[in-house]
Parts: sequence; structure tokens; C-alpha cells
Amino acid sequence: MPASLPSLLAYRVPAPPDKAASVSRLAALQAWLTVAGGPAGHAALVGWPALAVLRQQPLPAPPQLVEIAVPLPPAVVTWTAVVAAGAPPPPEPIELIEVSPQEEFGATLDRLLRTQAVRALAVAVDAQGRAIDPLGGLADASEHKLRLSGEARAWWTGRFEFILELAALAAWTGLRPAGDLVKQARRDTIALLGLDRRHWRDHLNAVLVAPHAGIGLRFLHEAGVLPLLVPEASAMAEFHTSCPVHHKDIWDHTLQVIEKCPPHVVVRWAALMHDTGKVLTRSVSKGKVHFFGHETLGALLMEGVAARLQLDPAIAARVVYVIGHHARANAYLTDWTDSAVRRLVKDMGDHLPDVLAFSRADYTTKRAGRIAEVQALAAELAERIPQMIAQAQRVPPLPKGLGTLFLQETGLPAGPWLGRVQAWLEQECEQGRLEPLRDGAYYLTAVRTHRPEWLQIDAAQARQRLT
Repeated sequence: MPASLPSLLAYRVPAPPDKAASVSRLAALQAWLTVAGGPAGHAALVGWPALAVLRQQPLPAPPQLVEIAVPLPPAVVTWTAVVAAGAPPPPEPIELIEVSPQEEFGATLDRLLRTQAVRALAVAVDAQGRAIDPLGGLADASEHKLRLSGEARAWWTGRFEFILELAALAAWTGLRPAGDLVKQARRDTIALLGLDRRHWRDHLNAVLVAPHAGIGLRFLHEAGVLPLLVPEASAMAEFHTSCPVHHKDIWDHTLQVIEKCPPHVVVRWAALMHDTGKVLTRSVSKGKVHFFGHETLGALLMEGVAARLQLDPAIAARVVYVIGHHARANAYLTDWTDSAVRRLVKDMGDHLPDVLAFSRADYTTKRAGRIAEVQALAAELAERIPQMIAQAQRVPPLPKGLGTLFLQETGLPAGPWLGRVQAWLEQECEQGRLEPLRDGAYYLTAVRTHRPEWLQIDAAQARQRLT
């Protein structure tokens, strides 16, 4: 049984964004932009924060990842501003591009924007609040579309990991790659097989932990990347259409579950792969669809994926365990006994936080009643588990062998009365009315003094009374 409670709390659902704090950050950034511009107004934000200012939307919070380093798209982690030399420092971590007095500010800013790959991010806002949009990026942003400036294939020719970077950028910004971009990427995806596998692993990790992971994964599937790198996952797409008996779309279900999971590499990989075993285990009997053993097969498939992508062995082992055992936590019901919960805790050990974090997200029903039921069960189990751990860690207040001593001293046969006596003694110790871990004679005296009637029975009655 796990010895540490903090690990069970590692997957708490993040608090919702603080709207007031976001408005304050946005106001501070706009105020800085005005001051930095000076009399000539020579200051401009570029890219993602510029879109937030122009559309008066909350500033995207800096990504906060845990457990392992995940390389994120530069546009997400590095914000840029073009300012005149000597501008004051910004209130946010922003990379400043200083324009000397000998340079023309507008021309410098225009050149920078025209070198941006993604049109929706080739946008700036100046100190007067005016938009600078030489490539039509604002229209793309309004449509939530990811389009590239110029010829798309020119951006990744000779550097094919750029296709993977696009998937990560889509997953982090929520911009959906346009259809023509998907088609052009599909023409060159085979070249990804020549990349170092660390590129595969790192960019897939970046997609998985993103807030819009489903968008990035759909792009990878439709562009033919996922069928090459993780065919086990790609095989789930449209799988439901091949069955004569209706069952849910496990690909759509998977993408929804991923985004509901905490942004941890372990649980999100588990979410991506948890139903992959269904593709080869589906059976139909008497009009019903079954996937017997899909958890075991899914765990085996994940072992292959982890080896192929060179995932960290410790991370891979955790993912494999969650996939192979997630159904057990999903089966929890209110009528589970404390013993059943204790067995769950003991059997899963250090894997328990991972399994619970995934289990809380593994549902996609749209029925409000069912959603409430699933969430209530998950909350109840999460509440009971620390209680069971605390009970297991509690030092018994009574000495060992106390029951044997009572039997010897009283001459009474064993029976329910003994359990009742010990329960009362434990309660008295917890309430501070008796001292814990004293010798047996101390507790025998306490019973004789305060509960003498429990010891005044003959052997014939002992088998029938005092339950």
C-alpha cells in the first residue's frame, strides 16, 4: 500500500482560469506597449499575444508541465515584441527585438511578419492598438484555421520535422490545419521515417499534453503521419463503421478522453492507447459487441510503441500499467466494501495515482445524469482511498496478544464479546480517556472498572450473547 498521501494528490484538476487575473495581465501588457512606444509609437507585439490584445481575449497562460521536459512550439513559449532601442522591460517574459534609430520601424516590423510561417500568427498590434496584418492572418485566426504563408512544402523541404511541429502548434493554439495543408503534408510524410526517433517522441509528447490535443492528433492522422508512427492508434479511426452491430466511435472517444485528462505525459499516453486493443478483440454475440481482453492487448501494444518511440522506460512502464488495469478502477461502485478498496490500493501500489487520474476522464457520455453519476463515483473513490491508507498507516493503540490475555485472565471462551471489548478500548484510546500501548493488565483493569458486565457471563452464554 502506498506510504505517501501527497502522491495521490498529484493529479488534482487544475483550477479554472482566473478571469480577473487574465484581464489584469492584458491591461498591464497594453499599458507597457503604450509606454514602450514613446511619442513615435514605435512598439508592437507579435503573434499569439498580439491576437489576445486585438481580440480582447484572455492571455494564454504560460505552459506548466511536470515530470518530463516536453519541447513546445516556439510560438507558444517565446513571445516577441518589436520596440525602439531603450524600451522599458515588459511585464511578461517577452523577447524584445530592438530597432535602432537608423532603422525604419515599420519596415523592420513588416519584414519580421512576412517571415512567419503561420499566417494567423503573422500579426502584430502597435502602441496605438492598430493591427498590422500583411498576410491576412486575422481572417485565419477568426476562422481558427492554420495556413502557411507562401508555398507550404517549401517550409518543410529538407526539414521534415516541421510537419510534426505544425501538429504541436495546432494542438497548443487550437488552429485547425486547412484541408490543402493536410493534403500537401500527406505527400511528404514518408520522409518522417528518416528522422531521428527522438523527433517522433518529443513532438508526439508535445501534442499529447496540449489543451487541444485532439486537433493535433486529427491532423497527424489525416496527414498520414500517425499511421506511420503509431499505427495502433490510427487503426481506431473509422473502426466502428466496419461492424454490422453499432458501437461507439472509439477514435472520437479517445480524443475526447485525452483532452479531459490532466496534461501529464503518462495519463495522456494511456488515454491515447487504452482502447487500441479493441481493434483486434472485437466480437459480436447475440447482437452485442464485446472486446474481451482488450486491456491486456492494449498494454502489450503500448510496449511496442514505447520501444519504437524510445520513451523513457519508467514512463513507459507506468503507461503500460494504466492501460492494462484501467477497467478495475472504472468498475467502482458505492457498495464496494472497505476491504475491496483496500485491495485496490494494495494491488496498484504506486500506480494508483496514474490509474485514478485516467479513470476520472474515461467517459464521453453526453447524458447529464450519467455524467453526474460517473463524477460522483470518482469523487467518492478518491475520498475513500486516503481514508483506507490512513487506516493502514495508523499504529494500533492496543498491544499485541491482548485478546489472549483476556481469555486467560477471565476464563471465558472466545466469542463476539472479545471483539466488542477491543473496539471499546480502541475508541477510549482515540478519545484520550485511556493511554495507548500500555500493558495488558492496564486494559483489563479498565474493562473491569467501566464495563464489568461484559465479563460477567458463563461459558454457556458466551456463545449466544453480547454481539
